Amino acid sequence: MQAKESYARELLKSQLEIQNHTLQQIGQELHDHIGQMLSLAMIQLSVLEEELAESSHAPAMKQTFDTVARTMEDVRQLSKTLDSGTVQRHGLQESLALEMERIQRTGRFQTQFQCVGAPYSLGEQTETILFRMVQESLNNAMKHSGGRNLKVSADYAPDQFVLIITDDGRGFDAGEVAERALSKSGSGLLNLKQRARLLGGECALVSQPGWGTRVEIRLPRG
Repeated sequence: MQAKESYARELLKSQLEIQNHTLQQIGQELHDHIGQMLSLAMIQLSVLEEELAESSHAPAMKQTFDTVARTMEDVRQLSKTLDSGTVQRHGLQESLALEMERIQRTGRFQTQFQCVGAPYSLGEQTETILFRMVQESLNNAMKHSGGRNLKVSADYAPDQFVLIITDDGRGFDAGEVAERALSKSGSGLLNLKQRARLLGGECALVSQPGWGTRVEIRLPRG
């Protein structure tokens, strides 16, 4: 049994490393290629904006310029959240705040990030895995919940670290989902639970129809 658990843990770590590497490559491509193309578009638009400054097209030109500028900033923010190095450089707290800000900028959701207690380091690998878990939970909420309010809370208690992700969506019957056959259920919740166990903690999901969803990740400190 111990050998089986050790194998599963090493397999999951390898999968996470591959995922982080792939996301980092995508982030670099967004920053280097798409970012450069948008910068070029900004230069061209600024020239047109000057030429059309006195024409009836000036308001539309300015709106287009502002839209491209916002898109370029969104691409930069997204490339940062895809890069695991962002978590390593800035820590989990700042990376989570950046992710919530990025989602808020889409204009489709209201986001809130709350930090309780004095932040402490959980280790680079642990914080990177936790960040990906939050991203997956938020992505599930945005795709499936139908809610408009997303909240992430990070509680740095002396003896444990707790992450809570909530939405105000339609919710679902968590018990029914847990009892589904593997062929009829998604892998999202299973992945979250496996990653939490890999870190020596646990992940719980609480939801019911009409009351939104709450994902709670708990890790013992140290």
